[in-house]
Amino acid sequence: MNDGGPDGRLGAGPDTSDDDSGHIAVIGMACRYPGAADVEAFWRNLVDGADTVTREAPRPVPGAGNGSTRQYVPARGQLADPEWFDARYFGYSPREARIISPQHRVFLECAVQALEHAGYDPDRHPGAIGVYGGGTDTSYAQLLRRPECRPSATDLEILLGNATDYLVTRIAYKLGLRGPAVTVQAACATSLVAVHTAVQALLAGDCDLALAGGVAVHVPAKNTPYTEGGILSADGVCRAFDAAAGGTVGGDGAGIVVLKRLSEAVADGDHVHAVLRGSAVNNDGSDRIGFSAPSVGGQAAVIRDAQFVARVDPATVTYVEAHGTATPLGDPIEIEALTRVFRDGTDRRGFCRIGSVKTNIGHTDAAAGVAGLIKAVLALEHGVIPPSLHFAEPNPQIDFAASPFRVATATEDWRAEETPRRAGVSSFGIGGTNAHVVLEEAPEAPPTEPSDPWQLLVLSARTPAAVDAATRRLAAHLRAHPELPLADVVWTLQTGRREHAHRRYAVVGGPEDALRALSDPTGARLVDSGSSPRNRPVTFLFPGTGACVEAGWPIGAQRVFRRALADCHAAAAPHVGAEALKALRRGDGSADPLTADLAVFAEEYALAQLWISWGIRPATVLGKGVGTLTAAAAAGVFALDDAVRLVLDRARLLSRAPGTELADAFAESVREAGPRIPAVRVASGGLLSSDEAAGPAHWSAYLTGQDQLESALSAVLTESPGILLELGVGGTLTSLARRSPGHTDEHVLVADSTGPTAADGAPALLKALGTLWQAGAAISWPEVHDQRRRLRVPLPTYPFERQPYLAESAEERPSPLAEPSAPAEPAGAATPEPAHEIRPREKTLPAVSRLFAEILGLPEVSPDDSFFDLGGDSVIAAQLLVRTRDLFAVDIDPLTLYEADTPTELASLIEKVTADDGSPQTAAP
Repeated sequence: MNDGGPDGRLGAGPDTSDDDSGHIAVIGMACRYPGAADVEAFWRNLVDGADTVTREAPRPVPGAGNGSTRQYVPARGQLADPEWFDARYFGYSPREARIISPQHRVFLECAVQALEHAGYDPDRHPGAIGVYGGGTDTSYAQLLRRPECRPSATDLEILLGNATDYLVTRIAYKLGLRGPAVTVQAACATSLVAVHTAVQALLAGDCDLALAGGVAVHVPAKNTPYTEGGILSADGVCRAFDAAAGGTVGGDGAGIVVLKRLSEAVADGDHVHAVLRGSAVNNDGSDRIGFSAPSVGGQAAVIRDAQFVARVDPATVTYVEAHGTATPLGDPIEIEALTRVFRDGTDRRGFCRIGSVKTNIGHTDAAAGVAGLIKAVLALEHGVIPPSLHFAEPNPQIDFAASPFRVATATEDWRAEETPRRAGVSSFGIGGTNAHVVLEEAPEAPPTEPSDPWQLLVLSARTPAAVDAATRRLAAHLRAHPELPLADVVWTLQTGRREHAHRRYAVVGGPEDALRALSDPTGARLVDSGSSPRNRPVTFLFPGTGACVEAGWPIGAQRVFRRALADCHAAAAPHVGAEALKALRRGDGSADPLTADLAVFAEEYALAQLWISWGIRPATVLGKGVGTLTAAAAAGVFALDDAVRLVLDRARLLSRAPGTELADAFAESVREAGPRIPAVRVASGGLLSSDEAAGPAHWSAYLTGQDQLESALSAVLTESPGILLELGVGGTLTSLARRSPGHTDEHVLVADSTGPTAADGAPALLKALGTLWQAGAAISWPEVHDQRRRLRVPLPTYPFERQPYLAESAEERPSPLAEPSAPAEPAGAATPEPAHEIRPREKTLPAVSRLFAEILGLPEVSPDDSFFDLGGDSVIAAQLLVRTRDLFAVDIDPLTLYEADTPTELASLIEKVTADDGSPQTAAP
């Protein structure tokens, strides 16, 4: 036993410290491995002991000749349809999608899925998000360089679309990640080294959230010849640690984990799948028999370093996900290295299970380490150790009986003992780079706070079909996981998903109601967006009628609403009797005629403060009756104390006779600075100026009932196609606005309450919120949940609408520029001029449209389609301009394309600058 660290420092041994400052939480995962399109399918295969390697009959290597029996390895772990990709989701044109390597595309989709699994929208994450990862060499670029290949691509395009240098920067660009984007290359150890690198970046403060992983996707599929004494198994079976082990099996795959500092993950309510306590990376150096050979010393050192950093006694690690390549040399060396380290802490035998995911999926090269990591994380989370396959009899070079290890040959329950469950994960690369990670089961999550009975469930996607698919997936998930708290589900959907153009919501009253709404084949409970979301000005309408605050009304529990009501009651206290004040506080404003208006004012004012706290700030305000004073208070015309006094004075005056006395009182109460928010003149429309707010004329007209509400509403409607939000009971003002001549389909009219009962309030308010979200309003979801603690929970990720994108020979499809064959000219006919010298106006636009289609790889392009909206960028634009010059003998300045980005505009520009004699011209911006 040794209490020292890897170089004699104290620190190894039982962890007696509560300090978790160096611990990292695994909060999200995504993967695609043979037989598994996602993490859940991957875990099911592991627990079921599924071997998902594809095998075929052995076949000889072409050209071996001379009676050679050399053959391809008859097996490989293959992905299903790796060339299929949702180009539209990422804004790629079909042409560019075909040029980008499938390896890049798969990794890009996995990055989206990993962030969604973690419950984070990169557009709204306040901190820096880093991405670390690497890939492998593939032959896809060779397809693109064939002379007959279509699409034709420049060397720069092929480089950018295929080189591993641009693998992670592509993710940062497409997802808007502003933290470090670092490509890591360490052969088979690439993805686990990427994880270690991301951990160090998080601990150093380089980023606040990090994606880390690796990918290996070969299109066309990789066929590797069997080499005697090599690392590949002759029969295509990976038998890690077994006496019959003859090597590993190649495989494709991708995996990404999302990492965050543990203390922050717990504080933020993240779902922690496991804790990464420590990691280490080193190299074997020259202490080995060859460059590609492993080293006991190097492997033992990296494992010991990782355990030292993690501050764990090796005796507490009860599972190791090994590198486990099933090579006769590698397996014994790995077990010997592990045994040396574990013997520093314990003499126990056979207490630690060991396994290798390569026996299930093959060796996925740059994605191998993260595959083992995801397997170990899931095992910790579920408390189950999956079996390592194809193990019958121990390798005679491995003395398992004398070691701390035994191969996990069957699915086993994994129970914590004196310490939490802990696991080690190893990944070793050819060339000597070694990586090891120490994991621990996640701490129990703090409980969430009680939630309201009504919740707003939101979904969005880029297309209507994708919204439908997302709805079906969510319904199936909730059906399979009835234990999920509904408030956590809606919180994750509201805050942890990108907000796309096609939006859908449902107001639901519990988990079963949510499932009914999502599963309704008629879709009656689901409200779909009727127009594209965009920022629109919001006008608050205050109807000034009928208070609906009553005991038990759910909105009354909202902190901001309750505080605003209390402020109104406090302002009223000097002006009303004790009984009237009590009636106001219990929500019974009708008990005193003089305070009835004050009850309405207080409720509408509190609703305004609630909506503002939810992120809905009005551009203008407009009120009717006492609602005019509410609008003035919300706009900052009056201080709240003055507004409350004026509401009471107005009630007293109107109970006698209208007059002008209350109007020099209004003037005295107006703030010198005037309205902070523009208020609409109820008497004539238009915006109330500071002078008008301070003068008697406007308020005299208001008090004597000389308002022109319809004109004021019409003025608001004609100003812009914005949103009118009515705060209070009845919906009278939105109904009036709907009948106004200024109303159009572009306007969004919303009433936030429909009736005076407790059952009406919350659903109507949430329906109004859903409508505003659909219209494009930015919602402050923490305030909607009243700052209660909520947890992010893993939910189904985006339903990509994939299509196949592959480089293909030119003969496989015609060029979009191809014209119908012309009839043969009779003998002696004049030779036609070159095509670029014959440019009738009626042919320019069709030719430009076909040119757009060819460059972008689309079957056709409409005259008014934007080049950049269709996926064009500066690199593709350069090719478009070269082809334009060749076809029309016109030099177009690159900057001009940003102003003339449709076929119609570019064709008009070409015709404008082309000389009558066909001589080349230049179009400048």
